[in-house]
Amino acid sequence: MNKGALLLSIFLCFFFSASAQMCLTDVEIDKLNKLSISDYIQAQIDKDIKTFSEVKPSLQTNSNTVGFQYHERKYIVKDSLHKVWSHYVNTNPAKAWNTSKLNFGFMYCKNADQMVYPNGHVDKVEEGQVIYLNLLLLKIKNLATAFEIITLNELQKVMAFSYVDDNITRGKQQLNFEQTADGHTKIIHRSYFKSKSKIRDRYFYPFFHTRLTNSYHKNMKKLFVRGSA
Repeated sequence: MNKGALLLSIFLCFFFSASAQMCLTDVEIDKLNKLSISDYIQAQIDKDIKTFSEVKPSLQTNSNTVGFQYHERKYIVKDSLHKVWSHYVNTNPAKAWNTSKLNFGFMYCKNADQMVYPNGHVDKVEEGQVIYLNLLLLKIKNLATAFEIITLNELQKVMAFSYVDDNITRGKQQLNFEQTADGHTKIIHRSYFKSKSKIRDRYFYPFFHTRLTNSYHKNMKKLFVRGSA
């Protein structure tokens, strides 16, 4: 092989390795803390989803939500908008999404092509992070889910994440942060959702979703108080 061909070969190898996305088969199953999540990954593989670049959100930031069910909850944190927003953005997702009713399985960061497991650390929430969770719906019922961070708007103080496209539920959740008249922070947690079951969407999703969002925001408040102490 002449020198030019050798250099071209090295360049092509570097290019494809640098641009490649990790495969779902790269997930280290032994590091996952719940069987439901490993089963979820296997189900994605069975659907011929090979790489994480093929894992897509079911809705984008400006997608039309006509035909989706709507659910809203409001939360108050007694501190400034700047501090509360910063806390939600800069808390390690592995800690933020780990409560008595939510178990952080792992996270894949599309921008960094990096996997983060329960004992891992990332500095902040970023668009393109795909988070896999185990939901404890009842004491004996576990359900895996996955969503992607699709919006992180510093100016408007909006964070949104969308269920991945092959999830049981399609849709997105959007958190709007607003300052109240007394200087506190109001978080409006809006959810747009739809599945193949109208009974599930009307009766079961709102009940369990409220329990799960309450658990998430309660945990974030607890971490905020600890960090402020």
